[in-house]
Amino acid sequence: MKNTLRPLLPPFLRALILLVAALAGADALAQAQTDMTTQTAWRWRGNVPVSTLEDDLDDGYRIVDIEVESTSPFRVSATLVLNSGAYQKSWWWYYGQTATQVSLLYAANGARLIDVEPYETAAGLRYAVVMIQNTGDDRATTHGWRIDETFSEVVDFRNSNPGRRIIDIQPYRDGGALRYAYCWVSNSGNTFESNSGLLLNSTLSTIQTHLNTTGYRLIDLEIEDGTGRASAITVPSDGDGWFWFTGVTIGDVGLYASQYASRIIDIQRYETSTGAFRYAIVVRPNDNDLTVLAMGRQRSRLPITAESGFLLREFNGATSTLSGLRENANFAPASTLKTAYHFVAMRRVALGLDDLDNSVVVATGLNGSCPNGTAPTTRSLRETLRRMMENSSNTDTEAVRNRYGDVAIEANCAAFGAPGVDINGTMGCACTQNLNEATLMDLAGLHESVIAGALGSERDEFYSLMSNGTNFGRGAFRTDDVLDEELEASSLNDTERTLFRMRMRLAHKGGSYTCNSATLGPVRRRSRAAYVSLPFRSGCGTENREYFIGAWVDWGVDSADSDDAVGVAITTLFRNRLQAAIASWENADCTPFEVHCNSRVNSTGSVADCEVTGSPYLVDNAITVWGRDLPQNQFAMLIWANRPGFVPFAGGSKGNLCLGGTLVRFTGSIQNSGGGGTVGLSPSLWSLPTNTGLATSAEAGVPIYLQWWFRDRDGSGNPTSNYTNGLRATFI
Repeated sequence: MKNTLRPLLPPFLRALILLVAALAGADALAQAQTDMTTQTAWRWRGNVPVSTLEDDLDDGYRIVDIEVESTSPFRVSATLVLNSGAYQKSWWWYYGQTATQVSLLYAANGARLIDVEPYETAAGLRYAVVMIQNTGDDRATTHGWRIDETFSEVVDFRNSNPGRRIIDIQPYRDGGALRYAYCWVSNSGNTFESNSGLLLNSTLSTIQTHLNTTGYRLIDLEIEDGTGRASAITVPSDGDGWFWFTGVTIGDVGLYASQYASRIIDIQRYETSTGAFRYAIVVRPNDNDLTVLAMGRQRSRLPITAESGFLLREFNGATSTLSGLRENANFAPASTLKTAYHFVAMRRVALGLDDLDNSVVVATGLNGSCPNGTAPTTRSLRETLRRMMENSSNTDTEAVRNRYGDVAIEANCAAFGAPGVDINGTMGCACTQNLNEATLMDLAGLHESVIAGALGSERDEFYSLMSNGTNFGRGAFRTDDVLDEELEASSLNDTERTLFRMRMRLAHKGGSYTCNSATLGPVRRRSRAAYVSLPFRSGCGTENREYFIGAWVDWGVDSADSDDAVGVAITTLFRNRLQAAIASWENADCTPFEVHCNSRVNSTGSVADCEVTGSPYLVDNAITVWGRDLPQNQFAMLIWANRPGFVPFAGGSKGNLCLGGTLVRFTGSIQNSGGGGTVGLSPSLWSLPTNTGLATSAEAGVPIYLQWWFRDRDGSGNPTSNYTNGLRATFI
């Protein structure tokens, strides 16, 4: 169970977010072996024995940054990437080496150093190093490393060697004196960087000022134990985003990397002036573009102390997560958790164990937002659920909770994709009770179960009892505005825009509350979870795709920012799917009316045609079916079927019947072709005749088949009949 109040993180925790266009001139990766943002598997280790790293290497990982934490016992911190794909390299790492041994090793391996870590031992200075093969994309025309240099000697090297670039620097103590070791490469070819910054023995605020002033980003950060002073290497931003944090406890290192959809490229464990151990990390995005985009927008509205997450999951076909940030993390969902109560109630209705018309006793009394068990009234289960989901009534929610019990609600949720639902208190009383918990994947799992048939015929009722408005955003970020913007920007005509809106389905539930923390002040928790069904076009047909979209914020400080952080994540994910759906309409290749079967020449010497004019949109219900080039002054009749066919000389006629299955005559369609040899009928697509006497409606995307049958004469002048071409009509 999570603590109700989260302690304030150290005041010197910091982050810099750069998610805008890069400065001009960043021509190459500053550290090609560590610096890429191609998504990959990765790991980090903090103050672990070498055996732990060896297990990681056995699993196919390689070290990109190493820090020696102690020599007795020998322990290290490190960050690693899976050595495959874009990150595949020949590489080596060593520890316990003298300077001479290091030089011999990288020469023998045809390698160059990317990380060097000096440390003191009883036998003198030793080095832990990481090196990569000096070939291919990682080839530098020249490279090297230097050790035992003073501040001024490092500066002299940099000033005297403009064609060389330092890529890793490590301050260390040798007999109490501050010295530096560093690796360098030629600043040319595919290791060229237009510019770089080097800061030695600086304060963190100085480094922050440098970053703010230049717009550069960190690729290496080293903080000296006890002093809080640091050395850093910076390069121009490449536009892919990055973050840095200092003062991080070991328990929060992984949290911050995941919270920012990133992997650690540089890690440093250091001792503070008070003797506490903390970590500094530099991270880069390590997720798909949509997740990184939504994360940047969400986190830009939150303090570092706030936690957040979001999820976009598709249910059609192979269920998949399209975008997710901490979707498996527990959070306090507030009233959004009422979706779980609603699911359990409707599951019991579907099983015949309850009925929506049954009576429920609801105690309507409140102390603030907290039900107090007084003022009972009676209403139907249907109305109770509607008030719980549409009005977010806490008293109706408590009535549902009491009706089924926490154990049954949690067990039902666990059985249908939501094992993390944890009910610990009464809705509306969160500030005085333990928090209820769930994950976004739990909430998505319940919707997935509904779609898979867990509620049987009650599926539509489940969604109709929820909020169904087009705005399921939050704060200043509204999904109805996004819908308006995207449709207005599209090439869809007015009818198509109307149809698109008509065919959308939305159902959602949100939650929020604020409690006071002794350290943070008012703490905001906000969330929203939605079922979204969007129409996708393929040809003339339309098929809805179903999604879950949700977002949450815990430990928010500002109310508007917390609302906006949820809202911007949801609207970003919604816009992505909305654009995909609209694009399918814009790119749909639809021929609504086309001849699918030819008939034969009639007595006019021509083949009679069946044509349709009017609107291809079913909602308009405005077509006319024409028969043209018929013999003059002959009777004709319009017939239809729901599938094609081909019967030559059907019924002794001289033409081809192009309809299959059950043939149906349109009432009132018998007409005379007159002197022009033309007939026409404007049937109602919403009331097509059947042979049972009950009308039926055409369906969007489902073709119907039309043909005129008419009187004719054969070559000898004898009476016969014939048919027009067969026409397939598919309405949008």
